Amino acid sequence: MLKPPEILEAARRKWPAVLRAEANGETLFPLRISFGRPSTTGDYAILRHEIDLLARASHGWHIDWEEIHTRKWGRQRWPTRVIFKSIDDMACALGLCAELRAFRDALQTARDMCPKLDPWLRTKAHRIPDYLTDWAALVSVCAYFDSHPRPQCYSRQIPLPVGTKFIEENSGVLRELLECVLGDRANTQGVTFAERFHLLTETPQVRFRFLDDSLRKDVGWPVPDCSIPAPIFSSLDWRRQRVIVVENRDVFLCLPEVSRTLAIFGSGKAASLLPSCEWMNSADIVYWGDCDEAGYGILSTLRSHFPQVRSLLMDESSWCAWKHLAVEGKRDSSARHSHLTLSERAALKAVLAGPYMLEQERIPPDEAERAILTAFLGRRSQTAGN
Repeated sequence: MLKPPEILEAARRKWPAVLRAEANGETLFPLRISFGRPSTTGDYAILRHEIDLLARASHGWHIDWEEIHTRKWGRQRWPTRVIFKSIDDMACALGLCAELRAFRDALQTARDMCPKLDPWLRTKAHRIPDYLTDWAALVSVCAYFDSHPRPQCYSRQIPLPVGTKFIEENSGVLRELLECVLGDRANTQGVTFAERFHLLTETPQVRFRFLDDSLRKDVGWPVPDCSIPAPIFSSLDWRRQRVIVVENRDVFLCLPEVSRTLAIFGSGKAASLLPSCEWMNSADIVYWGDCDEAGYGILSTLRSHFPQVRSLLMDESSWCAWKHLAVEGKRDSSARHSHLTLSERAALKAVLAGPYMLEQERIPPDEAERAILTAFLGRRSQTAGN
């Protein structure tokens, strides 16, 4: 037989369904919570005490009783189920009266300000309590986009009385809500929030530096280290360069001088920013990232566009040599690894066993420099005179 706290927990599990019904103008009441017959083979004093506790509990519920006859204790009056007669009774029992009032106000606010939210409300209204603090602001954003489905401005420029970072900070739930509100008025081909809902974003930048000043002079570039918009970087008419892509800023800044070589600061975006660079099709490319699931995913994606990409300090022998410097890592379910070599796959398997992460900046600088120079040494004859 369920005790009062267990009855309340069972009721709490039903609360989301109760809220969805409320949003749909339906009711689940009277709502019954059964707990079966008490065992007639147990200790009668304990059982009688539990029944008395249930009878005395003042949680706004109604108890159904029935008369039963037992050979051991004779005729007894046993509880069979608890019944909540209304949503208000249930809310009071669960200590959710204030939440229920706020929920009802939130429903009304959404339907008054942005009626096109109704399909979301009918299926997901139980999630409103998670956003009560910001609900009015969320609905106001939805109403604005409904009236201005192609804002063509930055999210912080939306003329609403909300914080300038509000849309960015709540993009997860707003994406759900706006999908409902806008329907096919959203950019169905858009991937990012800004693309999906016709907002402006800053053009991604690619940062690079020349590891050989003579190369910089040959291509006529004015500075050794700079960032430029990715489309401009892609349009450069450079040929047969050496390229090393690294993920860590400190590593990027400390790379040694390497003849005829350009360094690119990937910062987790190399795979998405570089594939459009046609000039890299003829480049000798080395990629050096962290030995973790995400790092091998970036390597694989980059190689899917540029098959000639070689990895640096990411093979099995490098992992074995430096695994004592690894720390606890984390999984990245979005990473794909279909373009790895056998040695890289072996290293990845060891990394996932943790999961571990060997950050590239943990490799001693002198060892890293030796590996970089060695990586290009075997290609020197092919790139000489470029």
